Amino acid sequence: MRKGNVKNRPRRTTLFLKYFRVTFSIILVTTIAMCAVFIVFMVNYWTTSSADQLKRNVASLVETVQKLDSKGTFDDNPEEAYLTLYIDFHTVSEALGGDFFMTDLDGNVVICKELINNDMEVIHKNADQCVMHKDAKVAKEILDKTTSNGYYTMENMRGLGDQLYIIVGQKVLYKDGSPVGYIYGTLPFTATLSLYVENMLKLFAGAAVISLVFAVILVYLFSYKTTVPLREMSRITKLYAHGDFTQRIDVKGNDELSDLGEKLNQMAASLEVLDDSRSAFVANVSHELKTPMTSIGGFIDGILDGTIPQSEEKKYLKIVSDEVKRLSTLVQTMLTLSKIEAGEEKLKPSETDLKNLLFTALLNFEKPIEAANIEVVGFEDMDAVKVIADEKMLYQVVYNLYDNAVKFTNEGGTIYVEIIVESDKVTVTIANTGEGVKDEELLHIFERFYKVDKSRSEHVKGVGLGLNLAKNIIELHGGEISAASTPGELTSFSFWIPKKQ
Repeated sequence: MRKGNVKNRPRRTTLFLKYFRVTFSIILVTTIAMCAVFIVFMVNYWTTSSADQLKRNVASLVETVQKLDSKGTFDDNPEEAYLTLYIDFHTVSEALGGDFFMTDLDGNVVICKELINNDMEVIHKNADQCVMHKDAKVAKEILDKTTSNGYYTMENMRGLGDQLYIIVGQKVLYKDGSPVGYIYGTLPFTATLSLYVENMLKLFAGAAVISLVFAVILVYLFSYKTTVPLREMSRITKLYAHGDFTQRIDVKGNDELSDLGEKLNQMAASLEVLDDSRSAFVANVSHELKTPMTSIGGFIDGILDGTIPQSEEKKYLKIVSDEVKRLSTLVQTMLTLSKIEAGEEKLKPSETDLKNLLFTALLNFEKPIEAANIEVVGFEDMDAVKVIADEKMLYQVVYNLYDNAVKFTNEGGTIYVEIIVESDKVTVTIANTGEGVKDEELLHIFERFYKVDKSRSEHVKGVGLGLNLAKNIIELHGGEISAASTPGELTSFSFWIPKKQ
């Protein structure tokens, strides 16, 4: 069963071959279309050109007849006059490969090319003896349309066969203005055109073949060169799929492919950071879970087996309670982040007093602030400011920012709290003195799982979720959060939210 599936799987086609086939097909179709258009224009040109030649020669024959009449040659020497016409009709017909003849007023042929041979010897006295023209007669509707200014059409002519002819005619007038007959020049359309088209197509085909050979070579080279970066991208993205984000695409030029290469490089960089962050996250979470759980288990076992004296049980149960609360906070933070990212966490806006919220959240850190002799500045001049926001979620943001500030404020340092009210939004800033944050760390400080330089935070408990949670909550309110730092002096976190949701 499996073998059959593999056997019936379509053969894989490379992008290079697809691109080459499509481009070559376009060139081939374009060449065929160009050939068709060329034939149409060629037929029109040949038809127009042939008709013009017939018109000029018919006009020349009419002029010859009228000259002979004006000189009185038909009266004085009719044999010479008619011989001249025989020769002219025969010469013009042979030269153009057509048929020139003169008819009377009823359309019967009276002079044609067959009255004389190639040696210019008269072989027939009149057209009635000509096998080719004895039954030929010009239709009355053509005669009626033929004037001294000429006539042109394409149709069959009775007596000359069933094929299509280009027919050009002109009325012949005597010197006194009376009509004497008509002169017509005909050219078999299909037979003559096919030879012309055949010769022209041979020339076109030769040029087309040479052009196609060059086109195939150029398309092949262009397709190969165009798909080189795509093949390189395919190779590197396969490495990304296997978890190797260290490779980068060599971006050249300034087109869509280079834009794609840059985006893939940016994606790889982000995935590399995310992968490193997740690895660090797993390690941190494992450590953060393992340590308190080990402590909790040890203390409980000590109480149960009597290792811890009964007088000390309350002390150790308090430690167990604190560790359980810390684990609960960690799990709750991760759950809240997951809900926000999944779009399941909805705001519950209510009127919130920002000053009171900031003060209440600060009370949670009273002991560590007093222990580190930290001064809190800003509440003495702060006015009450009310906004419409989710008080519970906003409290979590402020709590996390305080937690971050207290952790990294130097002993005897200062924490600054400020509220700035604008027409449509309110900005809250919590800053602290201390070592500060490096510029390269500020770029990632709000990323999930990210922790700043470990040399600054070995004494600090946490897995790098607090600031990411704050960022998600503020953005859920339609605001923004940012961080700034002067190394060795001050670090500040500011967020703004609209006054009303």
